[in-house]
Amino acid sequence: MHETSPTLFDKYGGVPAVRELVRRFHERFLAKPTLRRYFDNVDSQKLIEHQAGMIAYALEKPMAGFDPQQMPAHHYPHSITLSAFEQVINILRQVLLEANVEGRDIARIIHRMDSQRHRIVRDAPPLSNVYDPELVDTLTGLGNRAALQAALQQECANYLQNGRALSLALMRPTAGLHALTRDPRALQLLDRHLAGTLGHTVREADVLCRPEDGLFALVLRATDAAKAMQAAKRIQAAVARERLAAASNVGVELAAGLASAGDMVTSPAQLVAAADAALQRAITGGVQKIVAA
Repeated sequence: MHETSPTLFDKYGGVPAVRELVRRFHERFLAKPTLRRYFDNVDSQKLIEHQAGMIAYALEKPMAGFDPQQMPAHHYPHSITLSAFEQVINILRQVLLEANVEGRDIARIIHRMDSQRHRIVRDAPPLSNVYDPELVDTLTGLGNRAALQAALQQECANYLQNGRALSLALMRPTAGLHALTRDPRALQLLDRHLAGTLGHTVREADVLCRPEDGLFALVLRATDAAKAMQAAKRIQAAVARERLAAASNVGVELAAGLASAGDMVTSPAQLVAAADAALQRAITGGVQKIVAA
């Protein structure tokens, strides 16, 4: 007899666990006035039930009566923007990270939710990319080293063919790590927390990866050196504002090395080497935590 594999809904504890996910998601959703305003005239209980249906669907076990084909009728009248939808995706990612959902499962859930964007945001194109577990970091659900290499190859080709600007940021947490260096589990918790923070800070068009422990890479599409520096400062400030429980509630600073495509930097290997050299200078340079190649 053919046996079906368990859904993510069942894997992570069924109804009680998903109820807690929905509660955390709803609290964070309500804490965002830019999101809450879309549903000011919707009954609170109905909104919670709708969010529960969406999350159950993303966890591969749709509730009875839940029909993705009906989502445009529920969402288009609210004129939800793509930016607002991306905020919702990032809230879900943070909740899943905090609930200790495995990285590849986070990516599956996010991809399943993201595949409905065209039914939530009017005129948004359907999601075209296919979920590939080989490109997913198993701890955080972000892209891994292979995903970073694939993104850089594509964007370097765009630069060489069309002259489209391209920058790469390599980032490592620095200050606040003295209490964590002897605790690998705490370092992993920090990486998961940073994945959530970075996820809601970077642009949706860019590619955020975790190629190795303690290292994050951001492929900044259509971004020159000056704009890359602005983006790095914004990201660094967002991380500095957070008090990370994984770091015993102390602040964590982010060092960043930047490199941009140019006459002498045109390949993925050259971009990575230049950004890495800049990152090392940022880490050892004291006050200056962002260095451009």
